[in-house]
Amino acid sequence: MFAAATKNFVKQVGDGGRLVPVPSLSEADKYQPLSLVIKKRKCLLSKKSKFASTPFTLRDILLGEKEISAGVSSYQLLNYEDKSDVSLNGRRGNQIMNDVGFDVAGSDSVAFKASFGIVTKHEVEVPTLLKELTTRLKINFDHCLVHQSRKSRMEILCVVMESIRTTKQCSLTVHTGMRGETMRFHIIEDQNYKGRDKAIVFPAHTTIAFSVFELYIHLDGNF
Repeated sequence: MFAAATKNFVKQVGDGGRLVPVPSLSEADKYQPLSLVIKKRKCLLSKKSKFASTPFTLRDILLGEKEISAGVSSYQLLNYEDKSDVSLNGRRGNQIMNDVGFDVAGSDSVAFKASFGIVTKHEVEVPTLLKELTTRLKINFDHCLVHQSRKSRMEILCVVMESIRTTKQCSLTVHTGMRGETMRFHIIEDQNYKGRDKAIVFPAHTTIAFSVFELYIHLDGNF
């Protein structure tokens, strides 16, 4: 359900294809600026990739002085509320059935309502960071995450450069049913969610999308 909402957010906001939806609410705090993630390709020729979070940041894989002076700038991005009625037919329908997290048997459509409110963008000051990378920062090849990524041709080590976060407590509601029904977005917070209605509430400052830079590591430790 959370994954379906973040995918829809990225699709609507766009941003030239750079933004990646956060896959689950439980991992949302792992996609912060300068966090490390693994980009996994399905096969060598495939353009589609999945991202897996790690418990590490860029500082954790550096040699010597690990402090990074590049700061993170923040600003208000937009006020987001979405109402979507999506068919369950076809490939996208199969993905949505997996994402919503409850039984949708007997339904041919799903109605989403995502109230994210005002969301903010938090991004690394790239010119400052790039200046540091070319002067004093080198990779520790003995770090387990670096070692893992160097062995695999299907995985690329990446650093999160920006994250999109909510600013207040938010809600997601889902209703399943048949197309043509008029009761689409009747769900309100005071009602009991039963049957084919489901709702979740998640806290303020939850990351819903992010973007990355891929790390290209040279044999001398520069990157």
